[in-house]
Amino acid sequence: MKRLMIPALAIAALMLAACGDSNSAKACQKPAYCYKTNDAPNQRKCKMSEAEAENDAKKAEEAGNLHTPVYEDCWDM
Repeated sequence: MKRLMIPALAIAALMLAACGDSNSAKACQKPAYCYKTNDAPNQRKCKMSEAEAENDAKKAEEAGNLHTPVYEDCWDM
């Protein structure tokens, strides 16, 4: 029994260490980068590219229409 527990604990420790490096505790299959605008505050606008989302959010901010800045979301599809 001890022979099975030690490898299982080692694997669990590695999994926890890997999750500690990310912003969320769960593994994210497809990160998306989202923001919201004042004209549609209940709808998030998302891009798969962080640079594209930052660029679009900057344009919305310049127009005075940015409701929330870019944040990372996780799409598990």
